[in-house]
Amino acid sequence: MLFEIEEKLTPITRLGLNKLFLWSEAQRFQTYPQALAKLAPDRTYTRRQIAEELFGLVYLDSGKARRENLLTNLFGGLQIAPDKYLLRGINLFRRVTPNGSQRVSGMTVWERADDDWEPTPAAWQLVESYRVDPQGTAWQALLAEQLVRYEPRTRALLHLLSHNHTLQFESPEFFAGNTQRTLLISQNEVYELFGEQGQAYNRLLFDNLDIAIGPWWRDEIEAAGFRLPESFELQGAVNRPPSTNYINSAMKTALYVFYALEILIEDHGVWRVDKSAFQRHLSQEVSLDLLGEVGAESQAQRSEWDVLAHILTELADERGFVIAAEVLQRWGERNAITPADRAATFDALIRRGLYEGRVEILERHPGQPRMGRGLLNDDNMRLVKLRVLI
Repeated sequence: MLFEIEEKLTPITRLGLNKLFLWSEAQRFQTYPQALAKLAPDRTYTRRQIAEELFGLVYLDSGKARRENLLTNLFGGLQIAPDKYLLRGINLFRRVTPNGSQRVSGMTVWERADDDWEPTPAAWQLVESYRVDPQGTAWQALLAEQLVRYEPRTRALLHLLSHNHTLQFESPEFFAGNTQRTLLISQNEVYELFGEQGQAYNRLLFDNLDIAIGPWWRDEIEAAGFRLPESFELQGAVNRPPSTNYINSAMKTALYVFYALEILIEDHGVWRVDKSAFQRHLSQEVSLDLLGEVGAESQAQRSEWDVLAHILTELADERGFVIAAEVLQRWGERNAITPADRAATFDALIRRGLYEGRVEILERHPGQPRMGRGLLNDDNMRLVKLRVLI
């Protein structure tokens, strides 16, 4: 059966990677949630609408927007050739327009300016968390999570920094001094990370390609009707190899949120990943994926809240609401709890979460009787918006 499914998927032998440009200044990583907080429910956006309505960018007569680079890494993936799929960014917008080529003015195009894009569930979760507490760290952790899942360059480096590699800058502070002289140090090698106009970083990427792409992009690619064979070529968006323009500045920006969360820490003049902070802020899924482990505290004390938070992300609609009965069922399945015991154990979890301040009921609605059992068996809470503090 698995072979039959794979046969139906279009093989992609070339994977494109967009240039890396997130926000203008590394410290301003609130740029994305601030803009996304203007999202309207139940609608899609063109790239220009995202630029003008969310980011407040002004278009010039040339058809380009000032500071258009802010849009570079917002998006998910799309097909750009018969055998090539482009990873546009960190997957905060998913294209609604089907993959495939179109004829426009006698030319074959794979993407149009008027293509529709919709916010992903992760974008809505980021928005909700930022609206609730713009000064807190919960939304920062969600942004870091999105980078760990979907930004290949960041994934590759964080993996190495959590496996016996360290960074050394020209000056001891984070990305201080001439950052082109940054060193990646292991037990056996000292590596000029951004040397040769960035081509050294591309070699690091190619040497860690499986880690760099990761399971979440593979799932997205398969969901779009494609599959990556064992052997494929990583290219840039247009030309090969992937762009390394200002890669030192781009990586400082990508890593700054991990610095702010104290996941990246200074240790005797070098910088490494603090695994306990990584596990505390980020999900068990990415901890297992990138670190290859989950600490005892994470397993024993955090796992139930981690599981609940990710179920809410999976089931939330564009407004952040979930059907309580669906959450109960998914939670029971994930924890291998028999149907007869699910309601009692789930209610106990929610009550304990409310008491300990780990769970907040932000909004409630009776919904429809067909939605089944409400939260805590309350028919006024068949449809709820919950916040989980991990």
